[in-house]
Amino acid sequence: MNKLRLYLFFSFGFTWLLWLPLLLERQFDISLPQLPGQFYLASFGPLLGAILTCWITEGWIGLRSWLSRVFSVQRAGKGILAAILLILLYILVALVAQRLIAGQWPEWNQFGRTEKLPGQNAVMTALIWMLTFGLGEESGWRGYLLPLLHKRSSLLRSALIVAMIWMLWHLPAFWFNETYLQMGWGMIGWGISLAYGSILLAWLTRLGNWSVLPVIVWHGGFDLLTASDQAAEVMAMACSMLVIVHGILLSRRLAALMPE
Repeated sequence: MNKLRLYLFFSFGFTWLLWLPLLLERQFDISLPQLPGQFYLASFGPLLGAILTCWITEGWIGLRSWLSRVFSVQRAGKGILAAILLILLYILVALVAQRLIAGQWPEWNQFGRTEKLPGQNAVMTALIWMLTFGLGEESGWRGYLLPLLHKRSSLLRSALIVAMIWMLWHLPAFWFNETYLQMGWGMIGWGISLAYGSILLAWLTRLGNWSVLPVIVWHGGFDLLTASDQAAEVMAMACSMLVIVHGILLSRRLAALMPE
């Protein structure tokens, strides 16, 4: 599949090239010039891969057609509503879990805040997540790669292949990003959560008629909860468990969805 090879080359190449200076600095104390927010800029690798692959293999007409589909608000109605409802459910469950397990409610003035994005409130943090890893990743993974694979496989198998590629794409971060460096055996749980999350996001993408706007909203809301400083343990765990349960429940349904 020439499109698949091209897509992976551009997506991984752009992201890993931008992450390389961060890795060299962390592991070997080699300082190379870096752009502001270079870690977040690298998240646009999957989107850039989709744009370049579309343009090279289908020309400007194919690229315009792809852009009009993946960013269509009109197509995404049900999907966006489902994404918002899921995020509200995650927030509710995360807060209750924090109260029951930790014995206290989270500090409301710190809700959603993270040292990774200093000085930003919860709303701005969510928007940044949506416009970086949400837009940058989902436009490629779910907007281009998933439907490309679904032309030959069931939606479940396609979602699991996307998950494996998604995991490999993150690989350099395990040598320079503190969140991944401290993961340890938690990497197993991360991988399981990512796999079932890919199933959930495949369902959400299809619900949105293959527009990626629902999964961008979901990605931003999920990162707001799980990547915040207060969510490091209880809240992140509660949200991840919900994603895994939802992914399990959706598996049979997605397995029945064959190429259209």
